[in-house]
Amino acid sequence: MKKIITVHIAEKVFQIEDDAYAYLNRVLSMQLKKQELEVEIAEKLGQKLEGSKTVVTYPDVVDVLYQLGFSASDAYETAQGTKKLYRQPEHKVLAGVCTGLGEYFDIDPVIIRVLFVIAFFFGSLGFWLYLVLWIVIPRANKKIKS
Repeated sequence: MKKIITVHIAEKVFQIEDDAYAYLNRVLSMQLKKQELEVEIAEKLGQKLEGSKTVVTYPDVVDVLYQLGFSASDAYETAQGTKKLYRQPEHKVLAGVCTGLGEYFDIDPVIIRVLFVIAFFFGSLGFWLYLVLWIVIPRANKKIKS
């Protein structure tokens, strides 16, 4: 027996299983463009509930997120609660390194940028560190379809 929760996603009401809600909530909490993603998720979940089905299940959520460009490994990692470090080129100033670090450590990217600038003026350590991180950290490939 599973617990059912009533949630609002993009101004639509859904009844969703507890585990599916927990997974969807983790995925949404890691995204920058939550409102746009919520609208797409609500539309696709609405399509899943056509007919006599009234409750969104965990496989429904995984399928919808897969349709929106999240890979199966992303789904597994998110379900396990682990984070991965990625550069975020959609919200970059130079290469998205600071934005990626900010998301990973839940810190404002401006603080990380300031630290890199300070490190740059003290022996150019900031430049070399940023360059190495730019090369080493993989680029995020999660894009919201328009």
